Amino acid sequence: MIKRIRVANIIEEGRWGGPQKRIASVAYALKKHNVETVVIFPKKDSERFHEELEELDVSYKRLGLRRLGKGWKTLLLYLIFFVPELVSLSFHLRRGSYDIVHVGGGAWQIKGAIAGKLAGVPVIWHLNDTMMPRAIVLVFRLLASILADGFIVAAERVWKYYLANTKLRYFPICIIHPPVDTQIYNPASVKPDRRILGYRGPRVITVANINPIKGLEYFIDAARIIVNQGHVCSFIVAGSVYRSQKKYFESLKARVNELKLSGRFYFLGEVFDVPAILSAADIFVCSSISESGPMTVWEAMAMAKPIVSTDVGDVKKFIKDGESGFLVPPRDAKALAEKVSILIEDEKLRVKFGKLARAVAVKELDVEICAEKHRRFYLEVLNL
Repeated sequence: MIKRIRVANIIEEGRWGGPQKRIASVAYALKKHNVETVVIFPKKDSERFHEELEELDVSYKRLGLRRLGKGWKTLLLYLIFFVPELVSLSFHLRRGSYDIVHVGGGAWQIKGAIAGKLAGVPVIWHLNDTMMPRAIVLVFRLLASILADGFIVAAERVWKYYLANTKLRYFPICIIHPPVDTQIYNPASVKPDRRILGYRGPRVITVANINPIKGLEYFIDAARIIVNQGHVCSFIVAGSVYRSQKKYFESLKARVNELKLSGRFYFLGEVFDVPAILSAADIFVCSSISESGPMTVWEAMAMAKPIVSTDVGDVKKFIKDGESGFLVPPRDAKALAEKVSILIEDEKLRVKFGKLARAVAVKELDVEICAEKHRRFYLEVLNL
């Protein structure tokens, strides 16, 4: 019998978002596959992450890890405490009897990889973006060639961005798309959010933390075009506003006011019951300018919602344009508005797209499938 695998999944960003949701859901699912995960994450700004892990009964360790940021003060503190935090993390890994260190937060999160190497534990580096400063990509490639024993990439485009045309392509690599729990995200068992039902329909919704990478200004511009066409509908953004994005958020609100969309366009802030939010949606929009595998798109698919998404990450592998949803170029508000308008006017098409999308989510993106891929790759890296 194959022994139980013990994994340290390390992420240097504590704020709740896609990577944190992925780590929590996969760690929970891996319990059934004889894999124990201990999630290691910062004490700061991680209350939601902590609560979710507690609810799932996933083991965790909170350490004083500082994230790399843009502000000079954040950068200075990151550099000052880099070595002490590295020593603390490495010490924990040595004492933890781990079989694998899974660096779960992306190319810029190097502490886990270095600490794993120092502790003598095989390192798997999880890559989940396609929009990183060139300097960080180069540093990652240099360090990864020394520190990593394998890579998980969230999409084929991520593989091309970081690993193709480098010697890293010869390392063990596995493409594992972010998961969705299709039992939780199930339209047959989820009651819609009553607050959302109070908005005038059709209700066009996106679920996204406020961040420029989500391209929300294009969603706003598309809303103006749709309203100008005479459609009576509501546009809703559900997602947190972190301190680092307050300036961007203010620019979005100013744009809504400038385009006279007050009473049509709404920001909900942080939401906790995403299935209920999606249940109340008539159309789901992803306006991102860059993604690997947007989990909220998979969640909307699982909830049988018709989707209009920018062509980012591996979305086109799971949504066939014009057959099970619509794909548009990033940064193209006109194209976004055109496809949303088609769905507003055609309820039967909305139903068709939604049913086909859920079937794909259940077959290819469910968290159990994702967990099994993790288990197999862990065994491959361990030569078991």
